[in-house]
Amino acid sequence: MLNPIIHVDATPDEDYPIRILRAYRRNCDWRWSSTTDGGDETNPLVITMNELNDKRVALLDKAIALLENENQRSRTKGK
Repeated sequence: MLNPIIHVDATPDEDYPIRILRAYRRNCDWRWSSTTDGGDETNPLVITMNELNDKRVALLDKAIALLENENQRSRTKGK
């Protein structure tokens, strides 16, 4: 398991929300397992937990992409 988020740069700029989401997203880079060898999972609870984590990952990736695109557009307009 990864270390928990202990710090996110809180500079109040347009990238602050993205930094928060990326930090949380990094904490989703793991899989639950009821075995020590990392083999195929058969426990229904663990399978469900991993499926829900995959859904969180997809939503976070989508939100990050949307914010990155919006920030890119606003930077381009400002030039």
